[in-house]
Amino acid sequence: MRARFTSCFAFALLMAGCAANQSGPPAGPQFDGTYSGSVQVVRGGGFVCNYNPDLLTLAVHDGQFDFPFPVNGPRTSPLRVQVFADGRFRGDMQYGVVDPMYRLGYRTEWATVTGQISGPTLQGTIDNLECTRQMSLQRH
Repeated sequence: MRARFTSCFAFALLMAGCAANQSGPPAGPQFDGTYSGSVQVVRGGGFVCNYNPDLLTLAVHDGQFDFPFPVNGPRTSPLRVQVFADGRFRGDMQYGVVDPMYRLGYRTEWATVTGQISGPTLQGTIDNLECTRQMSLQRH
C-alpha cells in the first residue's frame, strides 16, 4: 500500500512539474480575434494527419482557443489551447487509439498544440503519435 501511494505521489509531482514548465501568465484579450489560414502535414500520415480543411479558422477569446482535433470520421473534438501573455500558446489532449497490436487493443496517446502569436500571425505545430502538422494563420 505504501509503495503504491509513493509511486502515485511521485507521478502527481512529475505531472505538476510538467504543467509548471508549460505555463506563464495567461493572456488577456490582447490576442483575441479570428485567425484563418492553412495547415500542412510535415511528418506522418493517416486519418488524423490528413484532416486538413482548405481553410482553418480559429477564434481566440480571452486568451484561449479550441483546436478542432479529428477523432472519428468528420467529427472533431476541441483541444483547448491556452495563450500566454508573451504570445506563446500550448494545449494538450489525451485521445484513444484502436491498436490491434497492443495487448488490450486500445491505448491512449497525446496530441499537443504549441506555437506563438506575433502581431497578426499565429504560427503553430500540432503534434501527435501519427504526425506533425504546421499551421500559419492570419488575424482578420
